[in-house]
Amino acid sequence: MNLLLLGCILVLAHTAETVLGFGATLIALALGVHLVPLQELVPVLVILALLQSVWLVARWFRHIEWRILLRHILPAAGLGIPLGIWSRGVADESQLRTVLGAFIVVVASAELVLLFRRQAIGGELRWYYRVPVVFAGGIFHGLFATGGPLIVYYASRQLREQATFRATLSTLWLVLNTVLLIGFWSSAQLDSEIFKMTAFVLPGLIGGIVLGSFIRVNELIFQGITYALLLVSGVVLLA
Repeated sequence: MNLLLLGCILVLAHTAETVLGFGATLIALALGVHLVPLQELVPVLVILALLQSVWLVARWFRHIEWRILLRHILPAAGLGIPLGIWSRGVADESQLRTVLGAFIVVVASAELVLLFRRQAIGGELRWYYRVPVVFAGGIFHGLFATGGPLIVYYASRQLREQATFRATLSTLWLVLNTVLLIGFWSSAQLDSEIFKMTAFVLPGLIGGIVLGSFIRVNELIFQGITYALLLVSGVVLLA
């Protein structure tokens, strides 16, 4: 039953990812952690996210902003990932759930405020803001495979065109999740049970991609619903 519910959550999560270019792992973590232990859930979500990234990159490849990706995002995020992976190895699950809950509440609240103030968002971030923001995003990606919100915040200031935004972030997730999977494999965290669980919930990924491909709603409204749901989920994690 828990895996069936997780599959339904994945439909929602990957619908959001298909429409927006981000959000799948964060949504699936916030809701799925109540159904599956975090140490099992993260590898499954990374595999699914990698599969979706392959599809999104193939679809939007010509829109990738390589200069920003290779010079501004990947170096800082890449430095943060090892610290996040190490932190996940030394903390227990209750601590990680608390950190995740606080992270989700802060990010979801900030994103909702930004949505209401969309007209007031400024220009590109200067390097002394960009580097710590993207570095912190790499740390959280190493912890939970979801550094998205921090990196998305930077990308939203740097990449104005929706197609470029989606394509560049999808390429980033493809690279970072490949690194995470290599780490999972080398630390023996990928076993037959993880692959069985992934295969069982794979229809949720497919359903999300198909559904998201047909959705044509105002992006701000969809983002508002997504982050409101995340805010509630984060509060539940902290309760």
